[in-house]
Amino acid sequence: MDQHTRPAGAPEGTRPGPARRSVLGTVAVGTALAALPGGLAACTSSEGAGAPPLEGPLSEAELAAVLPAYRPLTLAEPDIPGVDGSTPGYTTVPATLVKSVEGVPGSGGTYTAMSPAWWTTPPGIDDNAYFQAVNEALGATVEFQVSDGNTYADKLQAVLASPKDVPDWVVIPTWNVPPRFDQGVSALFADLTDHLAGDKVLKYPNLANLPTDAWKYCVFNGRLYGLPYPGELIGNALFYRRDVFGQLGLAAPTSAEELLQVAKDATDPAARRWGCEDIWDGAQLLFACTDWTVQDGKLLSRFETQNYRDAIEFMRELFASGAVHPDAVAGNSQQAKDRFESGQTVISADGLGGWHEALARVLPSNPSYDQQPMDWFAPDGGAPTLYKGQPVSIFSFLKKTDDAAAIDEMLALANFIAAPFGSEEFQLVNYGTEGVTFERDASGAPALNERGATEVTSTYGFLVSPPIVNAKVQFPQYVRDFCDWMARQAPHVVEPVFYGQQIQDPSQYSSLGKPFDDLAKDIIRGRSDMSALDAAVEDWRNSGGDELRAYREKFLTGDEES
Repeated sequence: MDQHTRPAGAPEGTRPGPARRSVLGTVAVGTALAALPGGLAACTSSEGAGAPPLEGPLSEAELAAVLPAYRPLTLAEPDIPGVDGSTPGYTTVPATLVKSVEGVPGSGGTYTAMSPAWWTTPPGIDDNAYFQAVNEALGATVEFQVSDGNTYADKLQAVLASPKDVPDWVVIPTWNVPPRFDQGVSALFADLTDHLAGDKVLKYPNLANLPTDAWKYCVFNGRLYGLPYPGELIGNALFYRRDVFGQLGLAAPTSAEELLQVAKDATDPAARRWGCEDIWDGAQLLFACTDWTVQDGKLLSRFETQNYRDAIEFMRELFASGAVHPDAVAGNSQQAKDRFESGQTVISADGLGGWHEALARVLPSNPSYDQQPMDWFAPDGGAPTLYKGQPVSIFSFLKKTDDAAAIDEMLALANFIAAPFGSEEFQLVNYGTEGVTFERDASGAPALNERGATEVTSTYGFLVSPPIVNAKVQFPQYVRDFCDWMARQAPHVVEPVFYGQQIQDPSQYSSLGKPFDDLAKDIIRGRSDMSALDAAVEDWRNSGGDELRAYREKFLTGDEES
């Protein structure tokens, strides 16, 4: 499974809502989206179109030729260092911030930028002090075209189908990359290889600080096109209400059997309390389901594995027990957060980015509120298998142009925006201006004020982002809990098959996995039995699944574990 979840690492209200979508309702990039309108594909036949899509992994030498050099940059030592790739944490703001970019990066250019929002659209540049302050510091004007994140895929496809309407800078979440994007990327967007490959990136130190795995995922057809928003090592968790567990005398479960039992024990309809939400996404992680895996030398889709079957059977038993909230049984996921935060349910599956947002919402009225992620465990109680999340959550692309100076200027702006925690630029991009969009709390940490909550959203931050850290200094205990939890899980993380490869499946296979979404819901709720899964898998194979498998096998590198 490709784990596309809410990225973490910016102040409250500035991170997107991927966790609101089904984490496991997607397959590898491009396979679960409708076919792109003809415009993008047609671009590949136009004069100047780039190389055709690759069918197979790049060699190490080929990758090395296009990837930027890596020069790590730490402006402030973390209070909680990362372990085995886990997220480092900061519980305080450095007394002195570092200026990471000398001078003004821009030279007066004006650029349009298309970006999604899973919140109220911020005011336009004329009425937005945050936009004005950042643009002034950039020495250039970025004019954002903000669209509803929930319908962003449709908007994106319409824009890309009409090349003349493509903005100068386009944000594309990884789960919104259209089918056949690899066929049109070179016609629509600037090839950044000759600007950033190797030591050329050292002109932009904050971009050189981005991890190599993230840059690898920005390579299409053997060339570098994207600017990355790095992803977390682990993006998802099964959360529980530790405060309510304590009141009920319950302990966090350490096996699938205990999880089922504690959900039943917490359920008391008379008290309007149920054990859990629909945790299907979390169950698939618990049972180590992943989009593709190699077993006994054969490449298998998620639907063909015993892990997937076991996850469905577990959920079927959970639903039959009566421990799932009736509204969740009915398919109402929109109110899941409200039910969990109010104590109507005590276990829920979510992306990690939703954790601090819940604290910001609930703690002012309920100081004893304590939401915690469970340590992952194998179904039998042993050590879990956790698949590393994709190295990039969101890309941005620069529109193709013959104006090399414009590309250089936008890359200079990206270098400013990618400044890490501990820099003046990071504070500006994430909070705006003190006294205008943020104030200091009692500990000196910046906190968005009423105006900031409206104006400061992930706009610039979606264009490119520094390496992931947890710098929610307003919630120091949360930072400690988050980083300690992540460090405990990190030793169990493994790379999934095809990790970090930029693979787009042929569009004729785009709908193959869709029937399993509704089928899983029906089986879990007792409306169908497990034999329906066997029939669906056989139909998947006969309807193109075996051909898709053969296509994917071209990208195996030979070192996948069975």
